[in-house]
Amino acid sequence: MRHKLSLIYLLNVTDWVCTVILLRTGDFYEANPLMSPIIGSIPSGILVKCILPAVLLFLIYRMCIALGAEDFPLVDRFIAFVIALYTALCAIHIADFLILHLGA
Repeated sequence: MRHKLSLIYLLNVTDWVCTVILLRTGDFYEANPLMSPIIGSIPSGILVKCILPAVLLFLIYRMCIALGAEDFPLVDRFIAFVIALYTALCAIHIADFLILHLGA
């Protein structure tokens, strides 16, 4: 479970970095209205996309260990869903980079 939660964190930070890079081109916009005012500011982005998720994922990990929930199929399915979601989001970022650089 620790590795899966670490992967979620890595994909989350990758999403933020890619989003910031794409936004700076001027050809893209933040699709999430909740993140739109935060994403452009590096200090706010670090807090919301790096520090806060690290704390939350650590707390989730500790709670799962304390409750013995790391073996629960529902928890495992939810974590797999979040990983799939972030993987798809990162794939969209890769497609955006390709469109931007190849001019398609």
